[in-house]
Amino acid sequence: MPLPEAKPTPDKANIYEQFSNIQASDLTRSQLDVIRDPLYLNSQSEDVLRRILLIGQVTDQLSISGPIPRTGEVILTTFNEANEGDLVIIKKPSVGEVWVLNQASMTAFVGSNGVSLFIGSDTSSSNNNVFLAQEATSGVLAFSPAPISPVYLTSDMFLMGQGYSIDTGESSTLKVGVIRVR
Repeated sequence: MPLPEAKPTPDKANIYEQFSNIQASDLTRSQLDVIRDPLYLNSQSEDVLRRILLIGQVTDQLSISGPIPRTGEVILTTFNEANEGDLVIIKKPSVGEVWVLNQASMTAFVGSNGVSLFIGSDTSSSNNNVFLAQEATSGVLAFSPAPISPVYLTSDMFLMGQGYSIDTGESSTLKVGVIRVR
C-alpha cells in the first residue's frame, strides 16, 4: 500500500528508480546513505524519508528498536612494547552511527600485563577520557567486572585502549564485541 497522497507516486519515486535492480538482501548502508545524505529535513522530503525508513528496516540497514542485524563484530587489537602507554583507537564509528560495546576480554602472551579501556575523544591523554575498565593477566580473561552497560560509541565519544606493564617481547590481544544500533 503506497503512502497516502505520496508525491511522487511510488512508481516515480527516485529511491525506487535507483534501487530497482538491487535485491533487498544486497543493499548496503552506503547505498542507502547516497539517498539519505543530501536530503533536507522539511515537508518536501517527508515521503522520501518514510521510504528510506521503510527500505532501511526491510534491508536491516536501520533499526528503530535496537541492534541492527548482521552488524556485530569482534575487534582484535594487539598491545606490545611499541604502543605501550599510547591510547589506541579501538572503535570510532562514522559520523551518524551509534554502536554499543557488549563485552571485552584480553589475552596476554608471555608475561603478565594489562589493558585499560576508555571512552572519549582525546587521544593525547587518558586523563581527559572516561575510564571504563582495566584487566591484567597472564592467559585469557574477560574484563571483570564488565564495563557498565550499555556503553554507546559515536564519532565524538569512541572506544580506546591503553596497554601497560608490557615488557620487551610481551604482548596482549584485546577483543571487544560491538554491534551497531544506529
